[in-house]
Amino acid sequence: MWREHAVETAKVLNQINPDFIRVRTLKVLGTMPLYKKMEKGEFTLLSDDEMVKEERLLIEHLEGITSTFVSDHILNLLQEVEGKLPEEKDKMLNHIDRYLSLPKGEKDNFRLGRRAGIYQSVEDLAKPGLRNQVEKALQQIESEKPGGIEKVLSEITESFI
Repeated sequence: MWREHAVETAKVLNQINPDFIRVRTLKVLGTMPLYKKMEKGEFTLLSDDEMVKEERLLIEHLEGITSTFVSDHILNLLQEVEGKLPEEKDKMLNHIDRYLSLPKGEKDNFRLGRRAGIYQSVEDLAKPGLRNQVEKALQQIESEKPGGIEKVLSEITESFI
């Protein structure tokens, strides 16, 4: 229901025209009641890409308002998505589109680098020193446990809470 959530949230925000819109990424810990619903298959947590797509859809549907939009929480993947509406809407969407257009390996590199505090924005992928540092970490994760990147990312984000 993420599409409905994004569009309907945008409708409400368009009606009230708040001064400030701040988004937060949901993280469910094993101690939370919602975790039990996930185990039963009653609730599915979005992937990072799905959350970014939801944020994009929300911003895309924000119309006729003069709010400041920020994505500045440590759990948010793309903290660089911020700006004044309507004048910086395209800039925010471009940040999201740049991430979404990355190949999977690049996304994994960015996600790990961002979660580990090495990257601040997608533009940091172009910095060879940072990129190599994250690439080594990715290789180590894959050598120890193939496909283990999702578990490592989940553990890192849990440590933020």
